[in-house]
Amino acid sequence: MTRTDAAGYRLERRVAAFVGDQGVLHPGERALLMLSGGADSMALLAIVRKAARRPGLGLELAALHVDYATRGADSARDADIVARACDAAGVPLHVVRLERRLSGGDFQARARDLRYREARALAEAGGYDAIVTAHNRDDQAETVLYQLTKYATPRALAGMRPREGRLARPLLCLGATEIREYCRAAGIEYGEDVTNARPVYARNRLRLEVLPLLQALNPRVVETLADAAGMAAAQEEIVAAAVAAAEERIAAPEVRIAAAEERIAAPEERVAAPAGEGDLWTLDIRALRAEAPALQALVLHDAARRALGGDALVERRLVAALLALCARRDDAGRVSLGRGVEAVRAGGRLRLRRREPAHACSPVAVDGAALAAAGDEGCALVWCGRSYRARLLAPAGFDRAAAAAGQAFVGLAAPPRGVTLRHPRRGERFGPLGLGEETTVARFLAAARVPAAERARALALVADDDLAWVGYVAAGAVRGRVAQSRRVDESTRCILHVFREGP
Repeated sequence: MTRTDAAGYRLERRVAAFVGDQGVLHPGERALLMLSGGADSMALLAIVRKAARRPGLGLELAALHVDYATRGADSARDADIVARACDAAGVPLHVVRLERRLSGGDFQARARDLRYREARALAEAGGYDAIVTAHNRDDQAETVLYQLTKYATPRALAGMRPREGRLARPLLCLGATEIREYCRAAGIEYGEDVTNARPVYARNRLRLEVLPLLQALNPRVVETLADAAGMAAAQEEIVAAAVAAAEERIAAPEVRIAAAEERIAAPEERVAAPAGEGDLWTLDIRALRAEAPALQALVLHDAARRALGGDALVERRLVAALLALCARRDDAGRVSLGRGVEAVRAGGRLRLRRREPAHACSPVAVDGAALAAAGDEGCALVWCGRSYRARLLAPAGFDRAAAAAGQAFVGLAAPPRGVTLRHPRRGERFGPLGLGEETTVARFLAAARVPAAERARALALVADDDLAWVGYVAAGAVRGRVAQSRRVDESTRCILHVFREGP
């Protein structure tokens, strides 16, 4: 049981007013408090516990503590502090202890991801409506500076919201110093994390080095940044409405149909309706290019953030790469977004989808001498799970109808030393018959409207180390194109004939 002086009581009233005005916590919610054992989180337990008993709120509380076991006795001390406080407050406590210590670079980011992953899993399993964190006004200032420094987007100025989905931050209205004073006056026990005093992490450097310099210019810079974040968040609602309207206009038809059928209310869910297996989001590129440049960037930023997870911070370089992909003159290309997600352009659409494991097959080759000895019967080849037959024909053996049906007829000046079946290589080029110029295989396949997922499975027929023919499946039919230099004409002395056997 903590005691509260007049200043502490006023602080609790401020938090209660903030919670009500900003809709941070809703009446009757089951709230999961994330407690580290530090001053902020132990104040959170005390303040929210008192707020939970206020008429009209009636919260049901539980707590989560993640023990990273990285600070030896200090880690054990913090776990004990949280356990004692929760026991005294009558708040059920869930403790997660890592089996293996986190180590290596970017520790804070990986620890944060792990902490939130555990909280989301527990919230799902336990039916908790809110995940409550102890972020304060100083944390907000650091977040604004960090995001502006790293991600170069005005939307980063909005920082953290008091309530974002399940995430609730009731202490954003308080400064770090007054929280510590509240703990001291109320006799609240907490632990000090000595790693926070070391400028080895980006946020530590902002807190220990950058903010003090800014405070020399404006002693209330933390409040100024936090207030700016609040105003930016309010303005962001207007921007979000404009982006949602643009997303409705550019959503690919299949997305609009799915959204209408499901009658999804939230804009971010309407445009996120999957259009195909593995698709997370799909848009019509022509419709996107008709929007103002600023809206194009905002739409792609939001699409990437949703595809990567709502908490993802999307760098400007990624948005620039997506804009460049949409601006390409050929209907091809892809951009890796990270976290196993990629953006693929095909068929006038930009599809954000889970990246499939790279398709790979070992090449299959036949020696030229063996091919010549096989005569009209040719040689059987099994490649990429399918059966093929390769043989050498006289020039008179050219069958135009069979070529149109997807069989390969390659004109040669002499029998080949060897023939290989394989998949196209990244960036590989050839000069398709009738095109008049050399291009990449990827662009050729895109122009042929080969689905993006099928391009990696195309067939590259190589004769004497020369890419002579490219085959693919489009619209359910087998197609192919011989290289201009390997077409059958009056100079042809023999023909390499390759065709698929069976289904």
